[in-house]
Amino acid sequence: MDIIPWKKVGEPSVLASGYGKSFIKQDFIDHAGKPTDFYFFDQPSWAVVLAVTKGGNVLNVRQFKQGAEDVLLELPGGQANFAGEDPAAVMRRELLEETGYQSKKITPLGWGFMNSRNSHTKFFCFLAEGCEKVADVHLDATEQIEVSERPLTEWLRMVAEGEITSLDACLTTVRALSHLGFGIVVK
Repeated sequence: MDIIPWKKVGEPSVLASGYGKSFIKQDFIDHAGKPTDFYFFDQPSWAVVLAVTKGGNVLNVRQFKQGAEDVLLELPGGQANFAGEDPAAVMRRELLEETGYQSKKITPLGWGFMNSRNSHTKFFCFLAEGCEKVADVHLDATEQIEVSERPLTEWLRMVAEGEITSLDACLTTVRALSHLGFGIVVK
């Protein structure tokens, strides 16, 4: 069967926006030729990093997440400050601001969609190895973040057992495994 892409009709309409995010309506003609509207939630792309210290620990950030309505344990990351900001630059900036750490060995691990059904937004995954503390944490006025370190094996267990619930943190971790000397075994 051939999958028929939907065709956009007209320009998108921004229905609401704020805090760098937009709710957008776009008209389409679907695969059966029927006119339909579709709604998107978009925001600037962001970068996330599995940052491993020289001692082999993973840097974690714990902060309140409004959508989850809970304090979550995640990987450092953040969104672009302006259109066209390079994802690697975002990652380096956010790692330094949120944790005070830097790395000289950065490996890009590709990207994923926030939600491929309802958003064009991408997140870019990175591995930073040999991270060292070089500065104090420098947070935005809207941020309250607690930084901690966990042994890599503990972090991997937490991801595998569902204790880490952020998709970007899980995907970044899985993509970093082969770079960290872990093979993936499929049973």
